[in-house]
Amino acid sequence: MVVVKTKFGETDGQEVSLYKITNKNQTSISVLSYAATWQNFEVVEDGEKHSLIEHFDNVADYVKTPYEVGKTIGRVAGRIGKAHFSIDDKDYQLTPNDGQNIIHSGNHGLQMQNFDATVDADDSVLFTRTVRGEDGFPGVLKVKIRYTLNDEDEVSITYSARSNQDTLFNPSCHVYFNINDGNIRQTQLRINSKRFLDMNEEKLPTGKLLAVTNAYDFKNFKKIGQGLKQLKPLDKFEFDDAYVVHDKAATLKDDKRAIDFYTDRNGLVIFTANPVDAQKASVHDHNSIAMELMTLPDAINHTDFGNTILNAGQKVSYTNKFKYRKLK
Repeated sequence: MVVVKTKFGETDGQEVSLYKITNKNQTSISVLSYAATWQNFEVVEDGEKHSLIEHFDNVADYVKTPYEVGKTIGRVAGRIGKAHFSIDDKDYQLTPNDGQNIIHSGNHGLQMQNFDATVDADDSVLFTRTVRGEDGFPGVLKVKIRYTLNDEDEVSITYSARSNQDTLFNPSCHVYFNINDGNIRQTQLRINSKRFLDMNEEKLPTGKLLAVTNAYDFKNFKKIGQGLKQLKPLDKFEFDDAYVVHDKAATLKDDKRAIDFYTDRNGLVIFTANPVDAQKASVHDHNSIAMELMTLPDAINHTDFGNTILNAGQKVSYTNKFKYRKLK
């Protein structure tokens, strides 16, 4: 196992470093100090390199993209309704950045931070950052994000945090998978879920859990293109939906390769998009799918969605895993 550090660029006068971890199979992941970003996931098949995730090759594109490509989003991923929540009857009003709501913790979230980084053993990179009350969140939050690649071609991302005040913590990686050279419609998806969240027009959960049916039913492998086609009668052109999952959450595959997704939380948000081509995005020509493993969105405002409260002095840790398998 080898970890190599290089300079990737600069932002706000700070150097952005890239760390590349390579295992015995020549599978590699690259991660950036900026936003603790998962920059690349590359495998070697029949002597040829193949990238599995959407990525940019310069800092400027990561800074300006509205799609949060590969970034750590948080301290709370997803939307919080009315940018408001309560802990033990104490109310907190955040700074909205999505209408009346807040998404991905606002305009100063972890996705905007340049992390400190260290190579930890020969298979891990550890990112650390302390954030202080950004966008109205309570508490000084010390965050650790560890990326690990093992020789079984499995990537682990572990998020740990401690706060000096009661606060919220529910981060994720906004990574977009593109395992079939941009032909997302031919990629097959299976989600190990029977229920997904009912959403209103603001893409906020109503609190209802719906049985997966028709377009939203991925209990068995189905081409994403078929699902998108099934959305059209509903006047919808993309997936942006949250599923209730446990442990082995999902699998993406084509005829050559597969990726299995595991989480110790209860949610998977899928989002079909084209973060690299604005013109194609405007006509819903999707080239990739974001797979965000997290506690269900807006959990703080729904009693049965899971616990995202981090109490003062408590340490919490979550792990998401992504396992690559060559099929032939």
